[in-house]
Amino acid sequence: QHSICARAILENTLVCLPTGLGKTLIAAVVMYNFYRWFPRGKILFVAPTRPLVAQQVEACRSRVGIPAQDIVELTGQTSPDERARLY
Repeated sequence: QHSICARAILENTLVCLPTGLGKTLIAAVVMYNFYRWFPRGKILFVAPTRPLVAQQVEACRSRVGIPAQDIVELTGQTSPDERARLY
């Protein structure tokens, strides 16, 4: 996980690992580093299901400490006006 995080922080990276080997943690660590480096920037994490998005949101909050007020979860049910407001 450490070597993947170190590489992903510096360059575009596609991480393919079996279930349970730390993809969520790797993504959270990389997002946290960008959050620290660019506190006014935006990070977009896309997942195919709501449970995976919720898992990543929880990892960002609890595992790496991105404040809850700086995380927004958007789904297909979020109205365009609400998306614009949150963005």
